[in-house]
Amino acid sequence: MSTNSVSNKPFGDALRELMAARGLTYRELAQRTRELDGRGMTHAHINMLANGHDRPSTRAMELIAQVCGIEPSYFAAHRLAAAMRELEPGEVGLERAPENINARLGPRGKRGARARQERPR
Repeated sequence: MSTNSVSNKPFGDALRELMAARGLTYRELAQRTRELDGRGMTHAHINMLANGHDRPSTRAMELIAQVCGIEPSYFAAHRLAAAMRELEPGEVGLERAPENINARLGPRGKRGARARQERPR
C-alpha cells in the first residue's frame, strides 16, 4: 500500500486494510494514538470504527493517519468532511459558501450556486 495513495473505500474497510498493511492490532493503534496527544483513542472505539458501528471524527482520522504515517486525506471520509466544511455556510460564512461551491464545480457550474443565491423568492 503506497502512503501517497488514497482510499475510496468506506472508512472501516480502509482502516482495516491500513492496519493490516502496518501490522497493527486495535490495542497497538490505540496505544500509539495515546502517545501522540495524551488522550488518544480506545481500542474498543477503533474496533467500532473498523467494523462500521461508529462514524469517525476528524480528530480520530487525523490521529490514525499520523500513527500510520499517511495524510488524513487518505480516507474518503476525511476528504468528504473537509468538502462539507468548505461548503457549509455556518462554517465559512454565507458569502463564501457559494464561492466555494462554484470553485468545486469549475467552469460548468459558474452560474449554479451564485444564480440560486441571487434568485428572488
